Amino acid sequence: MNNDIYAEWLVKRKNPWYRIPYFLLVGVLALVVVLFTIRNSWGIVALAALIVGVMFTYRYLQVEYEYVFVTSELSIDAIYSQQIRKTKKRIEMGDVESVEPTNEQALQTKKEDKGIVFEDYSSKEQDAKTYTITYSEKGSTHILVFEPNDKLLRAMWRCSPSKVKIPAEMKKNPAAE
Repeated sequence: MNNDIYAEWLVKRKNPWYRIPYFLLVGVLALVVVLFTIRNSWGIVALAALIVGVMFTYRYLQVEYEYVFVTSELSIDAIYSQQIRKTKKRIEMGDVESVEPTNEQALQTKKEDKGIVFEDYSSKEQDAKTYTITYSEKGSTHILVFEPNDKLLRAMWRCSPSKVKIPAEMKKNPAAE
């Protein structure tokens, strides 16, 4: 019998505030480079540099996070422009102190503490239902904010019920997966 616990969830991050200024800047730079190309033969080099610069920076404007929980490990991958995947974090449940709904006031005071490393892998939407993971890594305390669904939370709770705080109705209804 296979005793693996598996759940995954994909969250799209809200577009960043600098997306529109980015496109305006690229448009203005493109216009300047085209005018420079007409007047000078070095403009081709500037045009190539602009194209390469846009190719390497544009992909970071659209980010999705995939949370994968397998047996006792949570893996968080960032997917840039639906093409490039990068593993951002792997957390063993043995290193986790607690997983609980995010309390904004408590989180703000923890952000001000210089000894705590803060990471946010949520959608950054106003009405998002986020959870906070507090864990230790390499001798320092980390706080990670993420946005799991019920299935992922239930899988984490089954792995470590004393560390994961979920609503009582989710504990009573395991068939909702």
